[in-house]
Parts: sequence; C-alpha cells; structure tokens
Amino acid sequence: MSRVRLLTIQKVKDQRPKYVLQLQLTQQVGWVTELKNNKLLLKAFTIMYQNKFKDFIGKMDNLQKIRELIKNKVTFSKISDFYEAQYHLGKGSSAKVIQIKEIGAESAKLAAKAIDKNYLQKSQFGMQAFLNEVAILNFLSRKNSNSPFIKLYETFEGDHTYYLILDLLRGRTLAEEIDLLKQKKELLSLKLVKLIMQQLLEGVRILHENNIIHRDLKPDNIMFREQNQYDTLIIVDFGLSTFTDVSKYQFPKCGTPGYVAPEILNLVDRDIKYDKVCDIFSCGCIFYKLLFGHSLFFGNTFNEVLAQNKNCNFVLEGRDMDMISIEAQKLLKRMLAKNPAERITAKQALESDFFKNPIIQSAQNIMKTFKNSNNTSNKNIFQPTADGQLSEAESPFQRVQNKFKNQIDFDADISENKSSFIQIKQLPQVKKPSCGKMEDSSLGSFYTKDPLSSFKKLNAMSLKNLSESQDKKINQQEIDQIQKEY
Repeated sequence: MSRVRLLTIQKVKDQRPKYVLQLQLTQQVGWVTELKNNKLLLKAFTIMYQNKFKDFIGKMDNLQKIRELIKNKVTFSKISDFYEAQYHLGKGSSAKVIQIKEIGAESAKLAAKAIDKNYLQKSQFGMQAFLNEVAILNFLSRKNSNSPFIKLYETFEGDHTYYLILDLLRGRTLAEEIDLLKQKKELLSLKLVKLIMQQLLEGVRILHENNIIHRDLKPDNIMFREQNQYDTLIIVDFGLSTFTDVSKYQFPKCGTPGYVAPEILNLVDRDIKYDKVCDIFSCGCIFYKLLFGHSLFFGNTFNEVLAQNKNCNFVLEGRDMDMISIEAQKLLKRMLAKNPAERITAKQALESDFFKNPIIQSAQNIMKTFKNSNNTSNKNIFQPTADGQLSEAESPFQRVQNKFKNQIDFDADISENKSSFIQIKQLPQVKKPSCGKMEDSSLGSFYTKDPLSSFKKLNAMSLKNLSESQDKKINQQEIDQIQKEY
C-alpha cells in the first residue's frame, strides 16, 4: 500500500517519520484555506492522528505540491472551500452532475459528479465500481493530458456524497446525436463516421497500451467536449473498467447488452482473463450503428438482447452492406469477429484501408436507404417494457429545464429528504440496475452498471438557456447559501 511519510524533525539528518499517511480513498485530508484578494490560499492541511485532528502548516507552494501529489489517492474534505456550485447539468437515481466554478478563478468552470455514498454502499458492486473509476481516471489524467478521456482533477468526500471534479463537457452523448438524427430520418455522413471512429479507436489504443480495458463502450459513454464539434470526442464512465495486470477481474461478466463481446457473455470460468480486444467488439457495434442507424442486436427486454448478443445473432450481408464501401465492410467484419483470436486490434484497425483511403461512397445514397427502410432502421435496441427495462433511446439523466437561476447546495442537495430548486423534467419511470445482477437460466449471472452514473449533459435548448443565464450576474440574495461540509 502506498504511503506518504510526514517528517517533523529537529536534526537535518533525522529521517524517521513521526506521521504516516495511508494513500487510499478511505483516508480523508482536510485543508485550511484563506480567500485573499480573490485568490484562494492554502495555509495548512489536516489529518486524523490518534483520534485527533492534526494540522500541518506550510508554505503555499509546498502545500500545493502536496495537494497535487496526493489528489485522487485520498479524498479531500470541504468541497465548498474550493468550488462554488452553480447549476444542475443532470440527475439520476445515484448521481448528479453539477456545474461548478473554482473559487478565486473566475474563468475556471468544471463539473462535479456527485455520487450518493449510501447508494454505493447498498449496491453489490457500487463501491468497487467507484474505486475503479477513480483509480483509472487518475492514472489516465496523469499520464495522457491530451488524450480523449474525461479528466479527473480531484476527489472530495462529504457527509453523504463523493464528488469527482471533472472536465465540463458541453456536447451531447453519441447516443443523443444518433437519436436526433433518427428523428430526422438521417444518418451521419461517412466522413463524420470515419472521424468519430478514428478518435474512438485512438482512445481504445491508448487504453490497451496502458493495460486498461473499458468493458462498457457504447454510445452513451461517448461524449463530445463541444456541441456540434465531432472532432472533440471524449470517452467517459470507467466504472466497469479494469487493469489487465490484476490477478483476477472484478465482476468479469459485465457490460451493456447489445455491445458486449461474446467471450465475456460466454465466460464459464470467472478466473480466466479475457483479452483487451473485447473492447474492439464493442467498438464494432458502435461502428455498425453509426453506419446504419440501428443496433446490431434487437430484443424487447434486457435478456432478449443479451441472448442475441451472446450468440452473435447477426448477418453482415445484404442490401445495407452493399451501400457501404468494401473498406468499411472489411473493417466491420474484423471488428465483430466472434472469435477474439481473429478480431482486429485497435492499432490494426487504425491502419486499415478504411482510414487510409478517401471516402468515395455517397452519403446521400446511405441516407436514402435509411429513409426507405421499413423494418429495422427505426428500431431501438430495447424499449421500456412492462418489466421495467430501460430504452437505449432514452437519455438516462433527467433533463434540466433551468427556468430558475437558483444556486444549489452540494451535499444537502443529493440527500433523499431535500429536493432541488432546479426544475426537472421527468423521464418515464423505469427500473435501473446499479452494477445489478441479472439472472437468466441460459446465461448465468451478468452485471451491468447503473446507466445513471454515466456522465451526461444538457440538451441543446437547456444549453442555450444555461449560456444566457450565465451571462447575468446572480444576486446572492436570490440563491441558497452553499452548505459547507465538516
């Protein structure tokens, strides 16, 4: 286990530590701060020592270095000492996304993913998924500053809530982009499909080179940093991800039906570690949906889709396939190979002719085929049903209408007995698994992550309203005072 040695010495050569700080997320570190001339200053940090709080006073530069070294290896307390909550961006059963502003830095706007601690503790694998997400995002944030992954800055802990301080992403999810096009009976142009897949596969290549498997790649977990800018792709939600150098994968049978590699669904011995190319199958399912506007696997319920996915019940032939280039057909088939030994890697996919050669196929022909299709093109992967399964077409987060400019509390706002002043548009009530266990006699146990913990954003109208409201200074008498956590 990693540790920090804190030296309090009287002699220069005395290197024996008096205090040892365990570097784990269950360890909390507090900070003594001061706001001076609109600049936030660090005066000391605090740890629990022998059931008492112990302050360590130091110079600002040294304290800032310590903060940088231990962030996301421990949790910090009193988020409201560092960030000001501004607006709800999204909400789910276990998490909320809040736009925040760094105190003392007017232009610095970020997002806080607020996760209910009680929800994590009650969920069978909720806490493990949270720890996975922090560990992997921290690794990626430190190692690849310009890579297509959401960046994790710091982790805070309140009385009832964990907060992940993340990039503020203004674009929609890929699922939302596909749904908007579906409403217009249109598809993305092949040029944009190529751009999106190139960024996605480049991100997967980086993950795999660093021995990380995402295990839940799907349109809901792909976002864009800026709205209507498809060259700003970001991969999010690493709760089901794993490092490959562990002795055994946590919850090895996991993912989202319709995007899971068959070797995961058909896994019998849970001690066996499957290969990283399981992510490539998921990318192939995304590639297929971008090309044709509908999902590779269909079903009315969770288990129906899961069974189709498990048996790889699809055919890559016919009129639809004839409408895309030979290069696209070859790449798609290699990405969706049932046998992982025959499946292409991310690096090989990026070197394929589909990305090397210019686009020749007319996008208009593809759109015409999409509009004229009278069977599968307008179907969703699965719709809300009597047994409460979730439709992929519905965005998991409830939408913010943002008619009010009320500021929100941090920790108090997520508690069950306090409602937000932000008006929320309710989605259809559906059951939502949280790393839930789905049983089927033919499939065995299969684990899915709560889709509401994914990082979601506002729709276009809400973004417009939010942008307009942010241009006006909010009177402090019109907002709630942020509750500070102790």
